[in-house]
Amino acid sequence: MHELDRLVTAEEAARFLGLKLATIRRLTAHGELPVVRPTGRRAVRFRLGDLVELTRMRTEPLRHPS
Repeated sequence: MHELDRLVTAEEAARFLGLKLATIRRLTAHGELPVVRPTGRRAVRFRLGDLVELTRMRTEPLRHPS
């Protein structure tokens, strides 16, 4: 299995992204962060590759003053 396919918990996702657990839950509820439900409806995991992609999408390039 590729490292980016590894599943992590909400707590691990929050640490990885430097966010609060409540923010992870909000992003999940609003469909901004894809989830995997490996054992049914309540268990939620996040694919590491999706977390990496989220950081890439939310990172803006530095703008140099003109």
